[in-house]
Amino acid sequence: MSQTIEMTRPKPGTVSWNQLIATNANAAFYAKLFGWHPAPFVPEGLPPGTQPFTLFKTDRDMKGGGAGMVQKQNPEAPSQWIPYVVVDDLEAAVAKAVSLGGKIRTPIKSIGEMGRIAIIHDPEGATVGFHEFPK
Repeated sequence: MSQTIEMTRPKPGTVSWNQLIATNANAAFYAKLFGWHPAPFVPEGLPPGTQPFTLFKTDRDMKGGGAGMVQKQNPEAPSQWIPYVVVDDLEAAVAKAVSLGGKIRTPIKSIGEMGRIAIIHDPEGATVGFHEFPK
């Protein structure tokens, strides 16, 4: 099920990805709303057995997608979209966010061939992710 996504690297400060944290019912909603084609996906480089997430494709034959969905871990938690902003240095971006009053929600972690991510809450509680592409 592992596959490679071909994508152009966005510049630092731009959104590289939008992630929906929800349930399969939400995936069906967006498929019907926008005509998206949900497909299971596991980036290469992640451990065997990693739960696939849903890649939303605008065309069944496209190799990548502009957004994806992961199953929420806690059924009681609200569903939400998280935009990921490209950064050159993930450690520096997280440290700067914390110094400005942000709080770490998800510490830095690898996402295989796609690089690394971290998620923070800004000082008012809004969620945003950071995405560092592989060097």
